[in-house]
Amino acid sequence: MTINSPRSYDDSEFGQIRIEENHWTLAQCAVLGDHYVPICVDFEQGHIGELSSLQREAIRQALTLPSDVLRITAPLVLQNYDVYRDMIGDESMPPLANPIQVWDRVTFSYIYVPPHVEYDLDIPTFELIAECDWEPEHGLEVRFRNGVADDADQVGETGR
Repeated sequence: MTINSPRSYDDSEFGQIRIEENHWTLAQCAVLGDHYVPICVDFEQGHIGELSSLQREAIRQALTLPSDVLRITAPLVLQNYDVYRDMIGDESMPPLANPIQVWDRVTFSYIYVPPHVEYDLDIPTFELIAECDWEPEHGLEVRFRNGVADDADQVGETGR
């Protein structure tokens, strides 16, 4: 017996949310500088269409990031870059004169809005998931809480 799972869902606030590459993805994108970044969600308790109030607020915050969000978050990401640079001592990781240059070494993948219930998150939280050339195996995860970046680490390693 085959059970047909819905491939899209129309949310009253955010419009269409559809399955793309095994992620529930909003039709709307977040804007980071001149990049349009998809927003992916995991529905609360795995129930399609059930976004908690915290998830909804996290999505709103991702959709309304300030135009200078990359400049604001660059020092946090640069700190992650510098940790690897110090560990490796590699000539391919030159010191960066301006923190904003760290973004030249990053390729944005998507913004992830986790199920807040599963993670015991009590404030709106989302994560920018990206590839970075200094840690190609694990990539980069920048966590935003209340719309402000507060941690940058490798994917799956961000402190909760």
